[in-house]
Amino acid sequence: MPVASGSIDQSGTLLPSPVVKIGGAGANVMFAGLVNPGLFQFNVVVPSNSSDGDQTIIASYNGLTTQATTVIAVQH
Repeated sequence: MPVASGSIDQSGTLLPSPVVKIGGAGANVMFAGLVNPGLFQFNVVVPSNSSDGDQTIIASYNGLTTQATTVIAVQH
């Protein structure tokens, strides 16, 4: 079910899916949605060519982008 703006009790998927990049490479977004009011969850697959260590993670949706300094630890 799509997210409905202004609904008090809501959950649902974001359409279209956000764009997520890990270490500059596109990540496959498996799920992106509102799981509780104000709480979004993104399930992504880390690109196989990502290097081990702290990698930047950036998500963009509807003209908004997360902080460029956020990192995720990657270990193969």
